[in-house]
Amino acid sequence: MASRLFMRRAIVVALVVAALAASKPASAQSNPDACISQLASCYNWAALQSGFWSMWASGIDCEMQMIECIRRALIGR
Repeated sequence: MASRLFMRRAIVVALVVAALAASKPASAQSNPDACISQLASCYNWAALQSGFWSMWASGIDCEMQMIECIRRALIGR
């Protein structure tokens, strides 16, 4: 019984490793330099918001968008 469970897990691990090894990241949609320029324009937009808290929340949103942009540029997904 234990050997069957081990074999099933070994097969699943082998399939996952094979899938990860065979996959190539898609071509990057943007590069990190474009992400930084998008961040600058987003910060400009955030600074134009009325009120401290809306500016703060908009700035956080800009940073989240930059993280997503850089992730897509590096990983490609």
